[in-house]
Amino acid sequence: MIENFDEAKELLEKGIISDIINYLKNGIFPKAKSDGFMNAYFIIQTLTDSGDELSKNLIYYHDKTIEDFISSCYDKLADEPDNLESFLKYTENIYSLIYLMNRIFSYLDRFYTKAKKPKISLGKGSLKLYYENFFKHFQDKIFKEVNKLIKIDRNGNKEHRMTIEKIMKIFRDLDLEEPIIMKEKNKIFWVGDNNTGEKEIPTIQNSWFKYFENETKLFAEEKAKKDIILTTPEYVNKQLAYLDEENQRQREFIGPKFKSRIDEINYFYLIGERTQELAQKDTGIKKMLGDQKNGQIIDQLSNLYKLFKLYKNSLDEIIKEFKPYIKARGDAMRNNKDLSKNPKIFIPELISLNKEMDNLINICFENKNIFKDAKNEAFKSFMKIDFYPKQLANYTDFYLRKGIKGKNGPEIRDGLDDIIGLFKYLNSKLLFKVECDRYMSDRLIKKESYSNHAETELITKLKQEDGIIFVSKMQEMINDLEKNKKETDNYKLLSHKGIPNGIKLDVMVVSQSAWEINKKFMKEIKLPKFLSAILDDFENYYIGKHQEQKLIWCLGLSKIEIQYLYLKNKNVSISTLLQLLCLLQIEKAKRITIKKISDNLGITSVELLKDINGLIFNPSFNRAGYAENGIIIKTFKPKNKEFNEDDEVSINMNVNTQKLKFNTISLPVKKTEKELKEQEEKDEIVQKKYKDNIIQATITRIMKSRIGQVTTHDWLVSETSKQIGLFVAQPPTIKLSIEKLIEKNIIKRNAKKSNCYDYIS
Repeated sequence: MIENFDEAKELLEKGIISDIINYLKNGIFPKAKSDGFMNAYFIIQTLTDSGDELSKNLIYYHDKTIEDFISSCYDKLADEPDNLESFLKYTENIYSLIYLMNRIFSYLDRFYTKAKKPKISLGKGSLKLYYENFFKHFQDKIFKEVNKLIKIDRNGNKEHRMTIEKIMKIFRDLDLEEPIIMKEKNKIFWVGDNNTGEKEIPTIQNSWFKYFENETKLFAEEKAKKDIILTTPEYVNKQLAYLDEENQRQREFIGPKFKSRIDEINYFYLIGERTQELAQKDTGIKKMLGDQKNGQIIDQLSNLYKLFKLYKNSLDEIIKEFKPYIKARGDAMRNNKDLSKNPKIFIPELISLNKEMDNLINICFENKNIFKDAKNEAFKSFMKIDFYPKQLANYTDFYLRKGIKGKNGPEIRDGLDDIIGLFKYLNSKLLFKVECDRYMSDRLIKKESYSNHAETELITKLKQEDGIIFVSKMQEMINDLEKNKKETDNYKLLSHKGIPNGIKLDVMVVSQSAWEINKKFMKEIKLPKFLSAILDDFENYYIGKHQEQKLIWCLGLSKIEIQYLYLKNKNVSISTLLQLLCLLQIEKAKRITIKKISDNLGITSVELLKDINGLIFNPSFNRAGYAENGIIIKTFKPKNKEFNEDDEVSINMNVNTQKLKFNTISLPVKKTEKELKEQEEKDEIVQKKYKDNIIQATITRIMKSRIGQVTTHDWLVSETSKQIGLFVAQPPTIKLSIEKLIEKNIIKRNAKKSNCYDYIS
């Protein structure tokens, strides 16, 4: 039975503690009894259970033992040359003693020190003793030395990493709020929570970081000055490699606690202060963008982005060059007359540029929205002139006539998506609409659209972009086609099965309001009785069902299949109605002047000449281009001389062609400057009317939603302009529309404030 503390102390020292201290000092551990630790543990348990006074004596003895050992270590280290290895060696011995003492005194810790709050645990007290009696005396030296080693590591020498890691771990140990000491193999580990309560131990990591932060600034600034002489790609690659190593240092020994602050310093000196200089170098962004089709340059641009994105606003330097680069590419394409005059070539090139930039943004710039926005702004800046909507509408017409031939469904949709991709950039979408409406009308009337499904797909995509009003005429055309099919099917149910007088009739009935049909095609033509009887038959059928409607025949758009019974092979041609009527006149008269034919048919000779040309100069049967090779021949005139109304024509009974079926319809003649100007003037009138309707509708909608609220003139003009996306609504035009709505009694001026308006409900 242990009777007093002195006896217990003597037993502890003889039993195990003196042996531990001798081992740590001299490296010699004498053979002790196997039950040394157990006896010591039993002594501690007995004294702890005997009362507070003995427990306090045990705490004092525990701390004093550790403190004395730490002091001896300090004295030895103070006599040795300054080096980190010695510091780490003595620290390891101190850690070992603390670990073993805490194991021996664990019963006291568990049942007394932790229960007597605010008494600190033995582990926390031991750590404090280590700091106060050992670490703080060498603190500044340690900070400087470890920073030197980190600088060496940053310069590429990795041999000191183990030493750095050990020291940084000590910093973290000292910041633990309630440490627990553990041992694994031959290493001592401290674990615990350093995020609760007030720290009695100084925040060592923060103290060290004050030194380290300044060292990092000096290193980064010096590195940037040294490396800036390199080319932009070389500089970028070097800094990316360095920053990658910095991240590794964070993971391995510095720790994540200071990452954001270290990164901020590195990014500022390596990127922020050098961004503009790097961008404007001869090897900078402009050069990279110009050579970006080179795979190596793509990698360089990607690396440049990876570096610049790390520092705020640095990406603006890429965008400053990116937008002008795209605009310059677009302007160069338009200024290339050989390219821009042909929309079949020009628009695919523009689509290719759009895809190229999308691909560049995706590969090099991680598909970030700021680059997408920059690309969109660049395209809009050079596509704001009326040249682009006209070209895009022209190409769309070609695509739906011939461009989708041989393509499957997904490929057709991709092609339409490409068109919509450019449509989004148009400044005057209204002009595109006017052109598209006209092209679609012509395409569908002439049955030259390759796919009605593709037509519907285009309408759907345009509606998604700009709403149902934008595609209203297009949609009405499609609806007319569907209605017409039903009418045609019903007409075939009549007794003649849609073949009155033995001639198959195919009629397209369309609404005049939706379709763009030139009035010249609606002119009356004198028809032979057998043809007029056929038209009368259909008209009687249709009017009988739709008595409120009236039919206007557009005979100028008619196509007819003609079989030539007098020819050897009894060939068949696809011809115009006028060509058939010409042939009937010539067949009857044998030889006749063009003027006589035009008089008989009630049309001008100028209109007739185009159709006669198709019957003579056609590559299907007249590759030589001579008048005597056509279906009809021009007589009594030198070869290749232009026609006039006094020329006589006759049937060519000897025409020979290998094709059994051919087309005699002349290709469209290029419009004269006068015709183009007239068309532009007509388009302007249509656009103005459409714009006025949109502006007035927008104003009405806005005013209707603001009943009971004060609406000033300036606010109404501004809001109207914002809500119109098809075109840029100018304030004077909006003002005129407001005046028209006042005249129509839709809105009125406020009785009390002349610059405000009210909706008339």
